[in-house]
Amino acid sequence: MPGSLRVDAARLYIFGLSGLAFALLGGWIYLFGVRFSWFALGMSAVLSIMCAVSRRFRLSFGRNEVEVGDVATLAALAVAGPVWALLVAAPAVLYRDRLRMLYEAATYIIILVAAGLALWLSGASSVMDAKPGPELAYGIFAAGAAYYSLDALINSLLARIKYGTPVVHTLRESMLPLIPSDIAAVITAAGVAYAVAVFGPATALVLFSGAFAALMTLHMIHERQRESEELREENRGLREANAVFAARLIETVGLRDGYTHRHAAAAAVYTEDVAREFGLEQEKVQALKTAALLQNVGLAGIPDEVLLSPPGKLNSLGKMQLEQHPMHGERLISGIPGLEEAAKWVRWHHERVDGSGYPDRIRGEWLPVEARILAATGLYAEMVLDGPHSPALPAQEARFRLTSEAGKGLDPEVVKVLLRVLDREDGNYATASDDRFAFPEPSEVRRDEKAG
Repeated sequence: MPGSLRVDAARLYIFGLSGLAFALLGGWIYLFGVRFSWFALGMSAVLSIMCAVSRRFRLSFGRNEVEVGDVATLAALAVAGPVWALLVAAPAVLYRDRLRMLYEAATYIIILVAAGLALWLSGASSVMDAKPGPELAYGIFAAGAAYYSLDALINSLLARIKYGTPVVHTLRESMLPLIPSDIAAVITAAGVAYAVAVFGPATALVLFSGAFAALMTLHMIHERQRESEELREENRGLREANAVFAARLIETVGLRDGYTHRHAAAAAVYTEDVAREFGLEQEKVQALKTAALLQNVGLAGIPDEVLLSPPGKLNSLGKMQLEQHPMHGERLISGIPGLEEAAKWVRWHHERVDGSGYPDRIRGEWLPVEARILAATGLYAEMVLDGPHSPALPAQEARFRLTSEAGKGLDPEVVKVLLRVLDREDGNYATASDDRFAFPEPSEVRRDEKAG
C-alpha cells in the first residue's frame, strides 16, 4: 500500500476509533450515570497531578520503568469508576498534535470503559460499591487484563495499518516485554483499592501519595547515581588519554637523553610494590604508580644544553632550570582529572625529609608519605640504571647508599620497606633488568588508569 494511502487509512482508523469511544462513554454514562462526591473529585485531582508528574519525569530504575500513570488510572477506576479515571488519565492524552491527542483520548476511553465493564461484571462498578473480598480482587485483575489487552490490540492495529507491521509481530516485540510491569501496576492498583475499602479514602490517598513521593525520591537518587557514573566514565576516559599523552612526553625525553623513560618505568615498578607493602588502598597505589611514571614529565620543557650536561658543569641558570622541572610536571599533571593530588607528589618527588631537596625545601612530616616513597624509589632506580653521566651501581652498593640516606634525605620507614621488597625479589628485580621494567605501551597505561 502506498504511503499516502496508509496515512489516510490510519486517519480513518483514528476517527472510527474516536466514534466508537465516545459512543461507549455515552452508553456507560446512560446506563450507570456519574456519581459525584467531593472525595472522588479530590482523589482524581491528586492522582491526575501524579500522572502528570510521572509523564514529565519518567520513573525508571535501569531497564525497569515504573508506570505510575497506569497505577493512578487503574486505582481511580477501581475506586470511583471509568469516568473519574478518565479525569486522572487526562494529562496522558495531551499532545501538540491534535490527531495524536484524539487517538490517545479515544484509546483511554475504550480501555477504561472496557475495564469498568469487567469490574462491574465482578459484582460492583467501583470499590465504593463493594466490600473487600475475593470478588473485588478478581474484578480488579479482570479490569487490569481488559485495560492492557485492549491497549495492546489498539496500538498493534494502528501499527498494522500505518506501517504494515503484522499484529502478532508488534505484540511479541513491543507488548510482551511489558507484561511484568503491567502485572506490577495492576497489583499496586489493587493494593490502593483495598486500602480505600479497609482504611478509608483519606488514609489510602496518604499512603499512595507517600509511596509516589518515595518512588520519585528513589528515581532521583538513581538518576544522580547514573549521572555521576557517566561523569566518572567521562573523566576516566579523559584521564587515560592525558596520562598516555604525558607518558609519550616522558618517552620523548628518553629519546633525547636515552635514560628518562627507563628511569620512569623502573621507578613505577618499585613505587607500586612499596606502596602495596605499605598497605595503601588500591586506588592510591595506582595513582602513585602513575605519578612515578610521570614524575619527570617536566623535563620535556628543559633545553638540551641543560638536560644533557653533567650536573657538575651546569651554571646557576642551568641548575635553576633543572630544579624547576618538578613544578612544570605538576602543572602538566594537575590538568588530568583524578590526578590532582598526584600532581603534588610529582612536585615534591625531589624533596628530602631533612629539607635539602627542591623546589620547596619541605622537610619532615610536612612531606606526604607518597612523596617520600617517590623520593626513595626514584633514587634507587637512578642508582641501578646506566645514566647519561654515571654508570649503574651494583645492587649491593645501591642498597648500601640507600641505607646511608635513611634518616637524612630519605624516610627510614620507606627505606626499610623498599629493602624488604628487594630482599623478597630476585637479582633481575634489584637491577631493574627484566621485562617488568620496560616502558609501558599505551594500552598498559590505559589499563593502569582504569584499575585506579
